[in-house]
Order: sequence, then C-alpha cells, then structure tokens
Amino acid sequence: MAEARTRLTEEQAREVHSLVVQGWVFSVFASMGAHILVWLWRPMVYTGQMVPPDWRFF
Repeated sequence: MAEARTRLTEEQAREVHSLVVQGWVFSVFASMGAHILVWLWRPMVYTGQMVPPDWRFF
C-alpha cells in the first residue's frame, strides 16, 4: 500500500471526494439549464427563417 501524503483519514477523503463530485454534478446541470434558458430566450438557429436585420445579442 502506498504511503499517505495527506493527514486525512480514509473516511474524510471519501467525504471530500463526495463533495467535489456533488459540486461538479451541480455545476454541469446548472450550466445546462443556463444554456437552455438562453436558447429559449434567443435561439441561434432559425428554422427556415432569415435572421432579422436588427439582430442584436443584448
């Protein structure tokens, strides 16, 4: 077994890892939701339509 390089116990390391994974999952779903909301607000792909000449992003 490899020598431990931190002062964390196995249980503490698993808890930290769990929190990191939960944070990553939350950020992925939050960014997906934000992208969907932006697309609903201002879609970039117009099906069969021309982009209006006064197109502005903001």
